[in-house]
Amino acid sequence: MADQLSLPLQAWPAKDPNENSLPYLISRINAQRGSFRNITEESLQEEIEAIETGQAQPELENTALSDSEDDDAHDATPQTEDVQHARGEILKFIAQAQWENVYALDFISLLLSKHTPKQAEVSISPVLKQNVPMGSVAAELVQLPPITETKRRDDSLVSTGWKLQSLKSASDSLLRSATRLEKELEQETRYWDQVLAIKEKGWSLCRLPREKHTLGVRYGFSEASREFRDRGLAALRRTEGGKASLDLGIGTSISRILRVQVQKNAEILSTSRVRKVRFDNDESIESSILQARNDIFDEELFHELHREARSLTNRGVRCLGNMIILPMEDEKQIVIELVNIGDIEPEEQEKRSPGFDIAEILAVASRILLTYAHRESLNRRSQPQPPLTERRAQRPLYPILRPILVHLQYRSALTDLEYFLMRLGTVLAKAKLSWTWDNSSSAQDTLKTLSPTLQPNQPFVEGLLQSLHTPLQGSIALTLPSTSSRLTIHTRTHAMGTEYKVDVSASNPNSPLSTIPQGSHFSSISNVEDHILHLLSLDLVSLIETSPDSGNWIIASPHTGQLRIDRGSDGRGHILELSMDEEALQLQWNAMYQLSDEVESEAAYVWRKDDVGKESRGLLETAKTFADGTGSLRAEESG
Repeated sequence: MADQLSLPLQAWPAKDPNENSLPYLISRINAQRGSFRNITEESLQEEIEAIETGQAQPELENTALSDSEDDDAHDATPQTEDVQHARGEILKFIAQAQWENVYALDFISLLLSKHTPKQAEVSISPVLKQNVPMGSVAAELVQLPPITETKRRDDSLVSTGWKLQSLKSASDSLLRSATRLEKELEQETRYWDQVLAIKEKGWSLCRLPREKHTLGVRYGFSEASREFRDRGLAALRRTEGGKASLDLGIGTSISRILRVQVQKNAEILSTSRVRKVRFDNDESIESSILQARNDIFDEELFHELHREARSLTNRGVRCLGNMIILPMEDEKQIVIELVNIGDIEPEEQEKRSPGFDIAEILAVASRILLTYAHRESLNRRSQPQPPLTERRAQRPLYPILRPILVHLQYRSALTDLEYFLMRLGTVLAKAKLSWTWDNSSSAQDTLKTLSPTLQPNQPFVEGLLQSLHTPLQGSIALTLPSTSSRLTIHTRTHAMGTEYKVDVSASNPNSPLSTIPQGSHFSSISNVEDHILHLLSLDLVSLIETSPDSGNWIIASPHTGQLRIDRGSDGRGHILELSMDEEALQLQWNAMYQLSDEVESEAAYVWRKDDVGKESRGLLETAKTFADGTGSLRAEESG
């Protein structure tokens, strides 16, 4: 035992891999110099010169020694743990080899115990000796029986049969695989032909974000809001027959459309068109993509309309559930809603106004305005972006309902004004007075009022759409019965309402109309009507005074419509008072005593708009009769 050899199991010290790293060098510099602030190029140069001249001793060795001691102290614990772990692994392998050696020795000893039990007892383990009887395991040589020629021939036939059966099975498997591949090839060819046709039509194809091995088609709009832009991508999956099928996902199989209706007292007067419902049996993949694009476009359009309608409640716009209600003239209203195509009854499509279909026009205009809003969004994104701020930029409201409301209000204002002028014309025609007006701005054709100003290289359509967002302006020229005076009514409709401006042009300087200031502005149609009636009364008073066929009337008070004839030799004076509204025109005649203002006699003549089939006198003829003062008109008074 004195000659036993002891081998140390301590591991060789490993070099620190972080010795030359930048953090390690910075820590050493901080330990030696204190901080980088104390190190300058001049101080280092002076230190080097002092070491070279022998005035100072370098401290590198001490520093290196202290660093090594610190490193050893720092690395002592990790190295000890590594050595202990390696030692444990070596001991485990040694114990495993020892047990395997014991098992092999016990097996050989038990096998030899059949023939040499004395020798086997020396090497067998006590545990095996107690549990297994000695000589229970033995080994001997066995002679195999000879193989006959018949057996060899049978084995050859069996081997050949197995080979033939395996070859036939392989052949059948190859035939089935070839048939399946041929069918798969036909389906793939049909599928990729349809995909190529979709690509040639201009649709964008790409991989699905979450299914890298699935091809998809982008049918949505890149400038749509995020919730609709992400939904504008669908998978192109192959069916069992090889056709390309559009997989829209969950909850998008129902087609929905934007419907516009014009109603009055809950009665539908007109409705917009509805696209034909698609059928899965006879539709092509392109029609499915177009249908999906139309569906998502109408859903986005209704979403944007609903967002804008909530900010237009002061304009009379209401949101009731899934409906948007816009006000219209004559107690009508426009109802916009998003409905399922399958829920629309065929009878609703027959309720269409002949000629000017406002419901269909509004449906088409709203879609065009949303497309223009997409283009404007692209133009904004193409411009240099503003500096970043902490406030998140809000997505602006698309101006879709505002231009529609402006046109509806402009149409309503012109319609009311035209109706008023037509009633006045009827009353004046009863009095045999001329009355003409030039309607250059028809309420039935508001597009004529658009005057797009095109920028360089700007398409006409884009300039026209820009003009839809500008105020609408129109004018109506009136020729008054005196034919020497004209009125021009200017209308300007914008997002805040309709403004009116009335200009008067009088060629006779003595006419009461010449005293009216130019450019009278009004904000309501009732004020404009009252002003036109007042101007028309002034013109009629001037016409009675200047016409030789009406007597010697002199204007007494033009703004109240009074004319007079001075008292003559008979001591009587005459007063004529003109008053009118949109329904009737009246002349009131009074004859008065010379010494007092008491009325001696009076008479009146009225021209009404609703008088049908009645022969009436003219205004000038009636004024002449009243000027004569004979009272012969009393029997013919109309009142």
